[in-house]
Amino acid sequence: MAHSLVLCYHAVSQDWPSPLAVSPERLREQLSSLVRRGYRGATFADVVRGTAPANSVVVTFDDGCRSVVELGLPILAELGLPGTVFVPTGFVGSQEPMSWAGIEDWTGTPHEDELLCVGWDQLRGLLSEGWEVGSHTVSHPHLPGLEEEALAAELTE
Repeated sequence: MAHSLVLCYHAVSQDWPSPLAVSPERLREQLSSLVRRGYRGATFADVVRGTAPANSVVVTFDDGCRSVVELGLPILAELGLPGTVFVPTGFVGSQEPMSWAGIEDWTGTPHEDELLCVGWDQLRGLLSEGWEVGSHTVSHPHLPGLEEEALAAELTE
């Protein structure tokens, strides 16, 4: 039976000891294994629309960490896979690290640069490589705790 497999990653790093990070070697190993088994690349929207090929793999990255472009993109390109990146739009292009509950403990550490978000030109570059770019809200808040107006703003801006 044909199916789609959706993988969700966050950051790609050589040495960030966070559960949010996967090493480039591990990412390549995981994705290569799927490609060898006959999985073909698709975007998240392909799966949602029902246009993904049989036995497809969707590689998603939440949070828009720069490492996705710097270390993830070359691996996916080598394997002929598109990616989907979901970006908190309020951080795009900032030179300050992203910060919200769960990652703020890395601010001020040697791994602070892992929290830098992609820029608009990098996102355009991903699109030109066949990737999909989606919103991951504006500021990455805990959505169930927001009032209706703030929730609408996070989802539409």
